[in-house]
Amino acid sequence: MLRLVLLLSSLLIALTATSFAGAPNESSGKQTLITTSQPPGEEAPLVVIYTLSTCPHCKEAKEYLSNNKIPFTNREVDTDDEHMETLMKIYESMGVPEEKRGVPLFVIGNRIKIQGFNKDKLQEALKEVSAKPK
Repeated sequence: MLRLVLLLSSLLIALTATSFAGAPNESSGKQTLITTSQPPGEEAPLVVIYTLSTCPHCKEAKEYLSNNKIPFTNREVDTDDEHMETLMKIYESMGVPEEKRGVPLFVIGNRIKIQGFNKDKLQEALKEVSAKPK
């Protein structure tokens, strides 16, 4: 049922191109874990994208990243339960209600989150992350 809700939400999100971008809530001081399989001591990839294997907008986003030589890690949430669980935790940390959750979801530099595929917002986020020291 959750996957059906996610699939329907992704279609709604794709139509509205809603995005949630920005720095994490600074009052909490906590960082969002983006992957449970990341080895200790290894840096998070610059771009992580959460997708459905059947989503045309996800496919377009991955093609855009590949064609523009932007390295990324793909996390298919319909084929891996751990990725789905992590995606739900990210949405909870963002305060996104279940009915507004969808894919693709980008996590850039482990701090900027963008829901839906929007080339301009993605490029803006990449520039922001690249300009700031680690």
